[in-house]
Amino acid sequence: MIKPILNNVKFPLLKSLKDILGVGIYLLLAGLLIEALTVCVQHWVSFPVSSGVSIQIALTIPCVLLCLLGMIWFNNTLNLAKTYLLGREHKLITKGPFNYVRHPLYSTLLFTLPPLMIIWYSDMLFIIPWVVIFVISHYVVLLEERGLIKTFGEDYKRYREYVPALLPYKGDGGRRYREHN
Repeated sequence: MIKPILNNVKFPLLKSLKDILGVGIYLLLAGLLIEALTVCVQHWVSFPVSSGVSIQIALTIPCVLLCLLGMIWFNNTLNLAKTYLLGREHKLITKGPFNYVRHPLYSTLLFTLPPLMIIWYSDMLFIIPWVVIFVISHYVVLLEERGLIKTFGEDYKRYREYVPALLPYKGDGGRRYREHN
C-alpha cells in the first residue's frame, strides 16, 4: 500500500527522499512498527531487568554518542547519495561511511534504536524486535543489492568482497577495494 503511494509522490522533497533512501524507508517503518508493537505487548509479556536511573543514564551516554555519530554518518551518507545518485552521476560510492559498511543507513538504525529501548524500558523483551529488525535488514539488503549489481556490475561484486553489508567488522574495506581497483 505504501509503495504505490510513494511511487506517485508529487512533492519534490518526498520524491528525493524516496530516491535517496530506496527501500530503506520500509525498513525504518517496519522497525518503528515492531518497536511500537513490543511496547504494546509489554503489558502482557515482560522480562524486566532491574536497574536504577544512574545505570540507565550511564548506559544511555554511549548509546546517545553512538546515535550522534550515526546522525553524522547519516548526514554524510545523504550528502554522498545526493552527489552521486540524484546528480545522476552513477558512480559507486566507496568513501565515507561506505568505507566500512555497504549500507550505513541500516547500520545506524540497528545500532541506535533497539539498545535505547532496552535501556529505558528496562525489559529484555526488546531484544526480540532487535533480532527481527536485524533479520529483516538482511532481506532488505539482498533486495537492494540486486539493483546495485545491475547498476554497477562487477565493480559492486568486488566491492562486496571487501566491505560487509551491516556490521563494520572488516575495517576500512573500501580503502582496500580502491587500492585493488
